[in-house]
Amino acid sequence: MLLLFLLLVFQVTLINAKPNIVFLVCESTDGRTWQRGYQNNTVPLPTLRKLEELGGTSFHRHYSNTPVCCPSRATFWSGRHAHHIPHVHNGIQVNGVWNNYEGLPSNFSNRIDQVLQRNGYDTKIFGKQDWTAGAHTVNVRLNAWTMYTQFPYNQTKNGGWRDETPDCRSNGTVTSGNKSAHPKDWDQVSQGTEWLIQHHSDTSTPFFIYQGMNIVHPPYVTNEKYYNKIDPKRVSVPVWPSLDSLHPCDLQSSMLKGCIPSTEESANFYSIARRRRIRRIYYAMISEFDAMVGTYVDTVRNMGKMNNTIFIITSDHGDQQMEHQQFYKMVPYEASASVPMLIYDGRKIQDPNQSISFNVVDLPTQLIDIFPTIMEYAGVTDLPPGLDGHSLVSLVTPPASASSTERPNFIVSQFHGDNIAMSWYLIVQPLQCLGDQSCMMKYVVYGTGKEVVSQLFDLSNDPDETKNLIHAEDYSNMVETLDSNLRTVVDYPKVSLNVAQYNKDSMLGWMNATKHWKDQIHAPDLRWTKSWNENANDSSLTALEKWISQPTKVVGCRSTVTFPSLKNEEL
Repeated sequence: MLLLFLLLVFQVTLINAKPNIVFLVCESTDGRTWQRGYQNNTVPLPTLRKLEELGGTSFHRHYSNTPVCCPSRATFWSGRHAHHIPHVHNGIQVNGVWNNYEGLPSNFSNRIDQVLQRNGYDTKIFGKQDWTAGAHTVNVRLNAWTMYTQFPYNQTKNGGWRDETPDCRSNGTVTSGNKSAHPKDWDQVSQGTEWLIQHHSDTSTPFFIYQGMNIVHPPYVTNEKYYNKIDPKRVSVPVWPSLDSLHPCDLQSSMLKGCIPSTEESANFYSIARRRRIRRIYYAMISEFDAMVGTYVDTVRNMGKMNNTIFIITSDHGDQQMEHQQFYKMVPYEASASVPMLIYDGRKIQDPNQSISFNVVDLPTQLIDIFPTIMEYAGVTDLPPGLDGHSLVSLVTPPASASSTERPNFIVSQFHGDNIAMSWYLIVQPLQCLGDQSCMMKYVVYGTGKEVVSQLFDLSNDPDETKNLIHAEDYSNMVETLDSNLRTVVDYPKVSLNVAQYNKDSMLGWMNATKHWKDQIHAPDLRWTKSWNENANDSSLTALEKWISQPTKVVGCRSTVTFPSLKNEEL
């Protein structure tokens, strides 16, 4: 009893001190992949499993607020929804982080690290940052801005209009031996852990260290060491429905991402063995990321800082990893929009007499919750204005330490950029269904809600999101509730129209500022150039000019495998 009392006193003392914080963010990780039992436990994650066993908390319904690189980071580093990050860019008022070209303004001063630094923390940033407006390629911004341009395409002939790299049709890459295929990430791990050792081995100043890892982001590349850790017999391959049965916006995203093959590519593309290999490589990259996390954990432990350090480990967005005939992110499906997260608080000492119990949070949470969570852990009470997230500390610590802040039981996500054909919004919320069941429901609405059919998925009973229940009688009473809750966060008809106008203004700005823009718009280094050049009689340019000249509007996703129709010569 005396030992237990001393442990509790020590724990209270630690919790009252400012903790160290290690914040690790990898790329492109489907939120389900860290969960026990996923893919028959084929992904080895020894570090994350050990942190769970030592009292860490795993979040199983955690979501990116805008699932693409720069906008996602802009949201969680600021704690704001995408439509609450206004800034001026190229002389244009931009009302949110709509695509990969938009992010935090360069003079933004309330990022997580900046606030912590003002409150006594020694902060250090390593690896991928990618949260500031103006980054990424010309290709990315042109694709996003022309989202509502009705470019011609023929999916049967050549796969249609492609905006992306050929990775969706590739076989992936496995390099020989044990040398990592991701040396830049490992270099940053070495620099990050060396900084910890040099600057914080013998000091009581609390530290905040962040590393953004590029690993897991396509292209799908790993080495033999990690590839051989994944048992291919445990890797399932998702069933693909016929193209004519896809939601129009799924059809367009599959095409734009290069996930619809030409006739010549068809046999290899649809091969079960190829798709299994891609997923196997994907899981191998996730396993290697776990090893990177392990290096940080070992370093902190060897420094003697483990019992006053909090680890927050997550991803910026997911990856479709061949589900719904897609790769990459950008779409509202779970593989793309959900992300894993684990929070380990080293100050919570496990009673050696208690059996291990894994703390799992199944309530919907979101990346913008990380900002207020870190602030509560750090004891920061003077919070920046405009935060949209809610602290998660009450879900990690005992009720006696819980935050008084009430949080909604739903999350909201959105996207407006490249590789999609319309703005979309989603809400995930547990609701009573099918009598007395509690079902985790996802409602997806596109554009203003009028252009194409919305989607409703019962994630509890249909985790693969194969059945759209939007017209199902048993679920009809939910749509009004979900739509109403979604609108409390974002006025999606208004935002969609604003994005459509932003797209046109930005495209006109680029055209006016670019010498010989009619040549530059299909320059050799742009991803869509092959598709642009395959259309005869300047029909691509004609489509662009027609869109520019017309009144601004939100245009519904097209549902045909060819456009314009073979019977209609007019765009």
